[in-house]
Amino acid sequence: MSTIKVGDRVRSFHFTSRDLNGERACYVEGVVMEITPPIEGCARYAIKVDRNIWGGVDHCEGYGGFVYPPINGTPRSLSDEPCNGVEKID
Repeated sequence: MSTIKVGDRVRSFHFTSRDLNGERACYVEGVVMEITPPIEGCARYAIKVDRNIWGGVDHCEGYGGFVYPPINGTPRSLSDEPCNGVEKID
């Protein structure tokens, strides 16, 4: 897994599914604008969203907002697996 930094284009999954198509495809894509100071106990990626896929359908028209998923490797409170829902894309 590559290190994600400011300026990288990324995909952030909403759930554990990594499907890119079909009804289980739920993610956003955009550019990392900042690595935040801790918010609710952990640093986060500030991602400017330009694509918002929900249930396999693009719902991004007019969206343009931000999402703030935890930095990969952040411990989860309800699981032994660390957060890893953001991946770098080209």
